[in-house]
Amino acid sequence: MSFWWPDAPGPEQTVPELLASRVQRVGDATALIAPSLVTGGEVAWSYRELADRAAVAAAVLAAAGVGPGDRVGVLVDNDGAAEAHVAYHAVHRLGAICVPLNTRYVARELAYVLGFVMPAAIVHGPRFLPLLQQASVDAVLLDVSTGLLEAAHPTVDAVRVTGDDDADWLFTSGTTGRPKAVALSHRGSVACGYQGVGAWGVRPGSVYQSFAPFFTSTGSHTNLLGCLAAGCTYVVEPEFDVHATLDRMQRHRATSVFLISTVLALILDRRTPAELDAYDFSALERVCYGGQPSSQAFYRRIRSEIGERWGVELVNIYGLTEGGTSGIMLVDDDHPEALERMGDNGLSIGRTGFREWVGVEVRRPDASPVKPGEVGELCLRSPSTMSRYVSDLAATRRALPGDGWLRTGDMATTDDAGFVYFVDRNAALIRRGGLNVSSVEVEGVLLEHPGVAEVAVVPLPNEVLGSDVRAVVVASDPAPTADELVDWCVQRLADYKVPARVDFVESLPRNGMNRVIKGVLTGDPDALA
Repeated sequence: MSFWWPDAPGPEQTVPELLASRVQRVGDATALIAPSLVTGGEVAWSYRELADRAAVAAAVLAAAGVGPGDRVGVLVDNDGAAEAHVAYHAVHRLGAICVPLNTRYVARELAYVLGFVMPAAIVHGPRFLPLLQQASVDAVLLDVSTGLLEAAHPTVDAVRVTGDDDADWLFTSGTTGRPKAVALSHRGSVACGYQGVGAWGVRPGSVYQSFAPFFTSTGSHTNLLGCLAAGCTYVVEPEFDVHATLDRMQRHRATSVFLISTVLALILDRRTPAELDAYDFSALERVCYGGQPSSQAFYRRIRSEIGERWGVELVNIYGLTEGGTSGIMLVDDDHPEALERMGDNGLSIGRTGFREWVGVEVRRPDASPVKPGEVGELCLRSPSTMSRYVSDLAATRRALPGDGWLRTGDMATTDDAGFVYFVDRNAALIRRGGLNVSSVEVEGVLLEHPGVAEVAVVPLPNEVLGSDVRAVVVASDPAPTADELVDWCVQRLADYKVPARVDFVESLPRNGMNRVIKGVLTGDPDALA
């Protein structure tokens, strides 16, 4: 069959088939540019080299006892992204399940996850060995920095898997409560790849760059599989750094990058327009962003200073792990109208699915679509959607009611032009005296104050009302007082939405994707679950 992006998705049903197809079609093209723990520097591998290394690593894993259906944990930071990618494909070659592990876990968290997963082996970076020992792991440990995945072993035949078999278990980010294990099939993972093509705007010859950690769904799924489906180059950053990130974009002539909102703010704050103009971003075509909501002034600034000044597309991305990843995006052509329509719920997350087959609806509890201005639950339909929450039938039934749609748990609304607006996590709505308060709305109002750099709004227990509103603020210079911010809100919000308490912190707690972990701020990890 001759299917090939952008004409149509290919015929592949599994991740190994997708890799083999790209070796056949663009085998000598650069697949990956990434940090390596073996070389201590940056490596560049073609699709053929990546597949060959994965075949060798599969033999190593097989010798360690890994077989079909086994789980293999990958506990590697982006400083070993090259080895993580090899391990990812090696695991699938054996018919096993890849489980990226959060490199920010402490021993207690890691012990819980590993007890749940029960891995046959764990591929890890050297600095995680003490943590693994502290977590009392009962699995074969393979340190990738020693070149173990490149050791000489008799080759093993690839195990045949089907599209319905589990490819990966990805843990949700845990921004609200205890993370769940999301099972993603091979067929769904291939679909995720073709959807990533649409989100990142990549094609054969593109160069896509991202700092997303491997353990996130963005790092190990949307990025990895999107670039694999496109047959393009994936540049993995060891971490975000304003200067290094911009230098890397110039050096590798990136055509598309994913920089979350807080990162864009750092770039604009730490580099002057003249310094940014000195870079050669002539190859750059698209800047994707998303994550924490921000102010209208911020969005207008990135539209002016990045979109227009750099001459690139701006695309706001919304997706979630359970979607596999499927999602919705605010495309560049829609930005001007969306900026004019900004209101209480901030900037629209878009009205365009990652690909034409991704369905997006905002629904009432009876599954009927809402009218413009009405709040409902954002639902997605896509072949990439998870097959289940592992060992959690009740949660699976809530999220996947059986009509082909995924209930995201995110509350949203629409307007008369079809734009979708994120309102809040359904479970994260602050319920005060029978009234619902959107933390996103309150955060948006506070972010308009010049003295607020960052803010997270969370519930504060109230014995009478159930909850009050609490704002946790990272202040700008000069810093405002708590009373000043409360007065600011009094003038702009209904009385029940005004924070009863304002606290100041040096920084907000964040997970690997730089999203605020609100459960830490409440002192109750399940308060927003």
